[in-house]
Amino acid sequence: MNESFSESIFVHSYYNIFNMEYYIDRFDPDIVLFESVEYATLAIDSLCNQTYTELEIILLLDNPQNKRLLSLLKEYTQRDNRIVLYINEKNMGLPTTLNFGISVAHGEFIARMDGDDISMPQRIEKQLSYLLSHSCIDLLGTNAYIIDENGDTIGEYKKTSSDYSQKMMLKHCNCNMIHPTWLGKAELFRACLYREFFHCEDYDFMLRAYAAGYKFHNLSIPLLKYRVQQKSISRTFAYEQYINAELARKQYLKYNKDHLTSYPILPILSFDLKDKEKYNSTLSFLNDLREAWIQKRINAVFILIIKIAFRDNRPLKIRTKALLVYWILTIREKIINICTQSFFPFIKKNNQNV
Repeated sequence: MNESFSESIFVHSYYNIFNMEYYIDRFDPDIVLFESVEYATLAIDSLCNQTYTELEIILLLDNPQNKRLLSLLKEYTQRDNRIVLYINEKNMGLPTTLNFGISVAHGEFIARMDGDDISMPQRIEKQLSYLLSHSCIDLLGTNAYIIDENGDTIGEYKKTSSDYSQKMMLKHCNCNMIHPTWLGKAELFRACLYREFFHCEDYDFMLRAYAAGYKFHNLSIPLLKYRVQQKSISRTFAYEQYINAELARKQYLKYNKDHLTSYPILPILSFDLKDKEKYNSTLSFLNDLREAWIQKRINAVFILIIKIAFRDNRPLKIRTKALLVYWILTIREKIINICTQSFFPFIKKNNQNV
């Protein structure tokens, strides 16, 4: 295979004992996650049809038990010579499989996409163009359209842009860059790799990358269609995601506060089943709250907030804090942009007259 690619791609099928989930993970520029053959077809086609064509597409199948999916992926390797298929003998989990994808990718850049999502045709071209013209940025994300299980657009995920905003969101809230939209330098992925922080691998990855001095940015345009499903990993394992995210954040803060020379070792994780049940009792309301917010049904939002307050309000606190920090950072960025547009042309003009 030609190894002069600028970017590479993998596809990953992930399985866990509670719920079968399929992922296409595209590295060196894309990783993809998928739950059905139909979604996988749309996801892979969106990668194959990119306006930027110098891609290596690596398909990683973590659970080969789905014969229809396996057959589909093999078929794609015959259609497009940029596609390579790797099959795990047994389920290895998402972090291990992603790290394997990084190890076999040849490109200078690595991108990621989940297999039930769809990349816009110019996604890779626009992201790569930005990175090449801003060499100080190591990892780049984008905004994303939100689509439902039928593919209908129901909203848009908007994230703050600047490296400073990314740092503040990471420190106080959560991962501010949509994981399936990542495109970054291969050296970053190889230096940091993913740890076994299940259900928040991206958050832990970004915290450690930031602690190591890497820079992030987010394009304020949607270049991905992000599919929201009722049985997605983030909804099925919301409690585990919450616990792991809190641990990842504590490790990051300790690393910076104590000026450690090495990052803390990942501890053995355990979960309180009673606490999990209490936490999960609010999730159905929280999912309804999320949809009501996206659809701008204000009355429904207030009613759901009251219901959640009488159960376990931790999920609501997390999202409320994230929303407030996001608004503050968004206002800050708008003020900076206004000042830049207002004063810089004036300064430039005066300098030319001197």
